[in-house]
Amino acid sequence: MAKIAIIGGGGFAKEVIEVAKMQGHDIVGIFALENSLKEYPYLGYLEEAVTKQDEYDYLHIAIGAVNAKGMQNRKKILEFIKENNLPLISLISPKADIGEGVKIGDGVYIGHRVIVSCDSVISDGVLINQGAVIGHDCKIAENVSIAPLVFLGGNVAVEKDVMIGVRATIRQGVRIGHNSIVGMGSIVIKNILPNSTTLQMPSKIYRQ
Repeated sequence: MAKIAIIGGGGFAKEVIEVAKMQGHDIVGIFALENSLKEYPYLGYLEEAVTKQDEYDYLHIAIGAVNAKGMQNRKKILEFIKENNLPLISLISPKADIGEGVKIGDGVYIGHRVIVSCDSVISDGVLINQGAVIGHDCKIAENVSIAPLVFLGGNVAVEKDVMIGVRATIRQGVRIGHNSIVGMGSIVIKNILPNSTTLQMPSKIYRQ
C-alpha cells in the first residue's frame, strides 16, 4: 500500500480515487487550484508538491481533458512533475484486462472494463477511461487522453498530447499525429497529421 496524493479535485478525481482504493492505496490529500472533494485534506497548489514530499509516496494526475486547453494543462502538469523528479504511480483498475507483453509507463490511469491487448505500449501520463479497447501492438505516446468506449484497432500509433473523444473508432494501422483532437464519435480510417482536429457532425434539433 502506498500513500498517494491526487492532482486535481474535480469529478474525474473520484474515479481515480476509487481505483486507487481498490488497489489498496491510501489517499493522503489533494493538490489543486480548488478542491471539491472535502473528505480529503487539501494540500495546496501543485507547486507545493515539491516541498511536501514527506507527506506522500506518489502522485497521480486526476485531471481529465475534453478539449485542447485541457490537454495543454495535463501536459504542463506532467512536465512540472518530471522537471522536479517527483514520483508518479500508475493506477490500473482490477476490472481492466491487460494482455500479455503490455508495457505501461509511469502515471498511467486505466479505468474499469478497459481492454489493452497484447504487446501494446502505454507511455507516461496516459489516461484510458472506462470501457475503451486498445488493440494489439498499439503504441500510445506520452500524455494521451482516451475517453470512454473508444476503440483502437491493432497497430495504431498515437503520438504525444492527443485527445480521443468518447466512442471514437480508429482503424488498424492508423497514426494520429501529435497535438491532435479526435472528436467524439469520429471514425478514423486514415492517418491524421499533427495539430489536426476531427469532428463528428453534431446533432440538430428538428422540433421543440
